[in-house]
Amino acid sequence: MKSQRKMKAAVFCLGWIVAILWLGFPAVAADKENCLMCHKYPFVGRIDENGKRHNYQVDEASYNHSVHRSVACRDCHTYITKIPHDPVTEEVNCANVCHTKPPFAQEKFSHQKIIDIYNDSAHGIKPDDSPEAKKAKPYCKFCHLNPLYTRVSEKVIAFDETLRRCLNCHQAKGVTQAYIHMTHRLRKKTTRSPQEVVQLCAKCHQDVELMQKLKVSEEGLTAVATYNHTLHGKSVALGSQETADCISCHASFAIHDIYRKDNPKATVYKDNLMQTCLQCHTETNSWFVQIAVHPRTKREENPLIYMAGIGLRFALYGSVCSLVGLMLLETYGRRKDGIKFLLRRGTSWRGKSKRPPRK
Repeated sequence: MKSQRKMKAAVFCLGWIVAILWLGFPAVAADKENCLMCHKYPFVGRIDENGKRHNYQVDEASYNHSVHRSVACRDCHTYITKIPHDPVTEEVNCANVCHTKPPFAQEKFSHQKIIDIYNDSAHGIKPDDSPEAKKAKPYCKFCHLNPLYTRVSEKVIAFDETLRRCLNCHQAKGVTQAYIHMTHRLRKKTTRSPQEVVQLCAKCHQDVELMQKLKVSEEGLTAVATYNHTLHGKSVALGSQETADCISCHASFAIHDIYRKDNPKATVYKDNLMQTCLQCHTETNSWFVQIAVHPRTKREENPLIYMAGIGLRFALYGSVCSLVGLMLLETYGRRKDGIKFLLRRGTSWRGKSKRPPRK
């Protein structure tokens, strides 16, 4: 009898173990070829022919929570044909078709649509570009750093409540991943803050020497400096999260469609300015859009702003100097009345007045 009970208990425990292993959380299967066996170690890398050191370490925890966590390594590194592999000599092509299918999609995922928009933009490499221009133009990895999934605050979106309704019909694995991926982009055009966007764009656009090599216009050479002097730039510098940054004006919600201002497709083209400004300024009119967003203060280019700047400087320095003069005059008068500068417990002690007595 006891042996039967022991047998039943053993079978029961074994059944629970099998159920837990069968129904438990699935392991992340993106690293099927166990690339992290080597690449998980810090400082793994090599020194190239030019003496530059390359670090190939991949942080496993960050990778498993990044936007590419379900993408197999060789979906991007297609040039690797054997493991261990030879030294890497090719860059990753972000236009590759992944083996991953997004939830609710019938075809494999690709960034090709975004890359087509990028190639048509001012940043895209054109056939007639000089070698310097081709080298200087930013590619995908210059801006994108494989960000982690981030949830929007539940004060903005009832995250758990909405997701529970989705799970009434859809499987948790696919819909949860899709929901998290979408909700962290719902509030603004970019996941970066305005300060990060301005800093990223300024890496190239405030490099005057580089911009001159790319034959950028005179207005473009001073774009960062003039933006920083405007109300938008000063608000962003003070930490505002609502003020317009570079992307706010120069791109639509496609983000990558940044064109020269003389291109009719540009958001800053003269016929599109009204719609662009209406994103923030609901009282926009034909006069409003004529305000210079990147005002230059050179006399020959903008005499009105130049003279206004001189007038405001006179007003500022005149006010400060007048206040200082008034303070000195008041101090002199008080000294003649016998007021001393010595303060004791917050009290000034009166001395003997130097003024002649009144008759």
